[in-house]
Amino acid sequence: MPINCIAIDDDFNSLENLNSYLKNLPDLQMVKSFTDPIKALTDISVEDKVDIIFMDIEMPTLSGIELASLLRQKTKHLIFTTAHPRYALDAFNVAADAYLLKPYTMLHFAETINNLYPNEKSVTGVVEDDFFLIPLKDGPEDLIKIEFDDLVALEQINEMIYFRTLTRNYMSFKLNFDKLLGLLRNHPAFIQVNSNAIISKLHIKSFLGDQIVLAGGVSIPLANKFKESFVEYVKQNIFESKLLNDN
Repeated sequence: MPINCIAIDDDFNSLENLNSYLKNLPDLQMVKSFTDPIKALTDISVEDKVDIIFMDIEMPTLSGIELASLLRQKTKHLIFTTAHPRYALDAFNVAADAYLLKPYTMLHFAETINNLYPNEKSVTGVVEDDFFLIPLKDGPEDLIKIEFDDLVALEQINEMIYFRTLTRNYMSFKLNFDKLLGLLRNHPAFIQVNSNAIISKLHIKSFLGDQIVLAGGVSIPLANKFKESFVEYVKQNIFESKLLNDN
């Protein structure tokens, strides 16, 4: 069943970022978004059947804390998204479910949603851990920790598995590539682009023909088998002026 979301933030870029995260979680859908808190107050009603309201705090005319006290009964869950940690106690006083400090990662966002719906794992498909511990090629007994947020791409070349991160590449020969793929397929920040590679959506820089360029200049070929799903993801995340409903 879809989870209906509304976003209220006077910063358009923050709304764009939130919307891109929501698109990575198929069960969540943005039904309305506002840059004007007064318009949000007059427009949102109980008939909207709102599941989650994402709300900024420092906004003109009406603060998020003030607005939340007026809208809290119209949503099942309330999540504040703000760059200011000093409002945490105020958020607690208006029964907020979570407090996301900007800039927040896709992983942190997905984990927050997962905490709201612990018995519905299909909502996010988030894996329990947010890192790999991998044995290295040059020292089978040595382990290195790789955070998912830092992972740009995972590739298999011949018998070697390459973990391409923001700072360097790691190689391992003791891991099962198919099992790694299965793990990352259930993570909202990753998408498979060919039989031997899965990449981070967070680190895509450009898409040129059949080549995907990632952070650090890493280039990964896009196979025909995976092209439809990747192109659909790209289309969904192209800037659309119709995102906002308060124009």
